[in-house]
Amino acid sequence: MSPAPRTPRAPRRRHPGAAALALLAVAIATRARSASALASPANAAADARHRVRRASSPRREWHPAAVAASAEWREDEVGLGTHETCDTCARCLLDPAPPSFRNPNAPRADPKTGLVHCEKCLGCNVILSRMNATTRMKGEDVKIFTGASGAAVMRGVTATRGDVFVKAWCGLVGGYRQTPLNDPIPEECHDAPGEMEKDAEMAKCKRKGGVFGYGECNFKFLNALDALAADANLSAATPRSWTDEIRSFLPTAPDDPSSWSKVATRAQLYEVVDGVSVEAFYAPGMTRKALEVTRSVPREDVLRCATFDLLFSEQDRHGQNVFVSETGRLRVLDNEGAFGSVNSMFLPGGQKFEVYRIGYAAVCCGNYPGGAEKNCPGKIDPISAPEVLMDYRCHVPGGFVGTAFPPGVEPFLRRIDAMTEDEVFERYGMSHREHAGTLKRRVADAVDGGFERALMAAYARQEPGDGIRYGNDFSYGINPACCGVGLEHCAVRAPEETARLPREERVARAGEEYEPGPLATRLWRGPVRGALHVKNATHGRKLLRGGYAYV
Repeated sequence: MSPAPRTPRAPRRRHPGAAALALLAVAIATRARSASALASPANAAADARHRVRRASSPRREWHPAAVAASAEWREDEVGLGTHETCDTCARCLLDPAPPSFRNPNAPRADPKTGLVHCEKCLGCNVILSRMNATTRMKGEDVKIFTGASGAAVMRGVTATRGDVFVKAWCGLVGGYRQTPLNDPIPEECHDAPGEMEKDAEMAKCKRKGGVFGYGECNFKFLNALDALAADANLSAATPRSWTDEIRSFLPTAPDDPSSWSKVATRAQLYEVVDGVSVEAFYAPGMTRKALEVTRSVPREDVLRCATFDLLFSEQDRHGQNVFVSETGRLRVLDNEGAFGSVNSMFLPGGQKFEVYRIGYAAVCCGNYPGGAEKNCPGKIDPISAPEVLMDYRCHVPGGFVGTAFPPGVEPFLRRIDAMTEDEVFERYGMSHREHAGTLKRRVADAVDGGFERALMAAYARQEPGDGIRYGNDFSYGINPACCGVGLEHCAVRAPEETARLPREERVARAGEEYEPGPLATRLWRGPVRGALHVKNATHGRKLLRGGYAYV
């Protein structure tokens, strides 16, 4: 049988370059001056009649943030169009266009570019803006990291939810770049409908989530994870996330060719997370202010985040995607590394944690420019980064979880343990079948022997780190926890004034109950000696019912 003929695609309008946008700006200014010259007191009454009537406006039902972000408009306003009729637009409006909307002063296509530029546009469902470079935290400006994936991450405002984050890996026109150093977001998605016919292998969902150039695969990945977190009662650990159609226009920025471009694609939306990344917050060291916030973090928050990363096998949890608020609430985000190896700053024994403990040079010296020949062996930093105080053991009684999971987790474990891999894959709509197998293995270990059993079994399946290579699949020897500043067995980067505080004020958790108990002491008996790549410290483990012990 011959293949069915392909449906021809509608031609895509070319996006204007910087010169075309400059011509548009001149034309817009000229039309605005002409309209101003025609204005007269006699037109005032007519203008008033065309204002949006507040009594019937849907804005009464909007989120306050949406009302605050929305501009006024008139039906006959010069430069007013709709999302459908405008190719580029300076300002989005969340108001729907009135029935039979016809604006006699609506913009017309520019004769040189063929594009319609509007000053305001009705019919958007989200107002987009660029992320700020910094945010205020405890009276200081703290840097905001935008992530290394190159995905488009923007702030948004919707009528029903108010402030949101919007993330897209493809489907944006105009060459949008998250930063000048990133590649432009591709206009086409590899996994878009119809792309399978072009390259079936390329269109398949990859094992990792958040892959640049993919849309539907990333949506399935994140929505499955969101559903799993909800079923495990771990949604408080990470912002809720969902996929939605986006009708908007890109924000403007200097020298950005994508400014004002129309957005008509699907994207992932997230609840807004308060606060800043712990890596940015801890950059000056464990100051008194940072220590106060750290000590105010509810221990339940740390345990939830650690449990989330362990059960869902997060392989890229570093301090840039862990947020802490002024009130000490802790949440994780950018979870596209789930369903992989275990590599989290909350969990000792992975590379992310080890970098904070003894320094990048000691853990993966071969990743510096010049490679291993120039940089290895690396030198161990005797002073740890403040992030080591986020070690889950510092925030649970006795430094040991065992089977004392957060509420709701154990019933979830029993349900998943009773399901087949295929049932898990289908129920949660996962993007890759291996994700179900990874989850099932982690759950089986947790059901068999608790938190530490699952953690150590995961590391036993990962290659011992050699101190040279960078990667997510390595495991390292686990030392006793370092839970404060100026302690006898470990050092944390901090100003002198912090180290002079009374001991109970310079530890993550004060009280005898947070000292290492017999189970933690048995599991982590003492320091792992020597450089990791010399001593192979992850060898020599003996499997116990409740986990692994070093012998």
